[in-house]
Amino acid sequence: MLSYCEYLSLKYANPNQEFFIETIVFEIPECNEVICQWNGYELEKIFGIKEPKNIKSLFSDDEWTQIISEIRATKFWIHNWNYPVVFTEVLNRHGLQLENVRGDFDPNHNIITGTEDQHKTWKDRLRESYIGNTVKRVLQSLNEEKYAYANDSRDKLFCHTDSDIFTGQWLKFSNRGNDIHLIEAQIRESFRFPEIVDEQNLQMVEYLKTVNSVAIHARRGDALGGLAWCYKYGYFKRAVKYIRKHVDNPEFVFFTNPGSVEWCRDNAKLFGLDIRKDTIKFVDWNKGEDSFRDMQLMAMCKHNIIVPSSFGWWGTFFNTNPNKITISPSITINTTNHC
Repeated sequence: MLSYCEYLSLKYANPNQEFFIETIVFEIPECNEVICQWNGYELEKIFGIKEPKNIKSLFSDDEWTQIISEIRATKFWIHNWNYPVVFTEVLNRHGLQLENVRGDFDPNHNIITGTEDQHKTWKDRLRESYIGNTVKRVLQSLNEEKYAYANDSRDKLFCHTDSDIFTGQWLKFSNRGNDIHLIEAQIRESFRFPEIVDEQNLQMVEYLKTVNSVAIHARRGDALGGLAWCYKYGYFKRAVKYIRKHVDNPEFVFFTNPGSVEWCRDNAKLFGLDIRKDTIKFVDWNKGEDSFRDMQLMAMCKHNIIVPSSFGWWGTFFNTNPNKITISPSITINTTNHC
């Protein structure tokens, strides 16, 4: 969805140019083993979006099979996900001359995905510690303007050009300072969720409307992986404390996967919650092709607490409550508050 927004921004900046998408990673099984591709490309299936055309339409089936084979042979996914270089080189060899403006993620050809932790310095580990996390939050709060707009990528997202370019993905529209308001109307027009018709989700919709519902997007897997710092260093406690201070009788709704429900219950204190006193509900039934319903329901909550996840962020974006409080752990993320 963030990538589609980049198409809208480029179209805004270049209204007379022709655009194509590529969905190559969904055709290479190994990519899913490094970065989860969830249910693949779903924009047409969910939202009925049929543009722009796919770049594969410029090639015959045999040519495209060969292109995928050559890309797959590079194993770019273990070389710091260096798709911009690989994709453009292969497409260029097959007659589609594109300039790579996304860059080179592995210029020295020595970054092997999955081994970075072995080469962390003491400074890296300090930054990832409780002390480092605390110092970072204090510095960011004292220098909000400097840090908040550190991800200003407007020159790339709204790039005006007459050249044939490969832009890749910047995934920056969830960050502050990127003029998303310029294409907001098109975004909301493009992303219209299908009507909810199943009983379980309809009951949840009615519930969310009648209480001061607060969505919490959390999963046990995140707590054990790259987003562990959100869980270990008190972010959720600070966020819930802020909600309690500003929202009367909040009721908390966890959006998670089935395997995380009991973990969330057992670790309620980690979220600043009391399982005996607080009203807490769990949404864990929207799986597979219905996963997008969680995003739709999160948007119906009065308020949102998220981790650095585009899925959760879209829940805050589509939340139409004029008095919404949306909380994220990073000052760079486009939410109303940060903890």
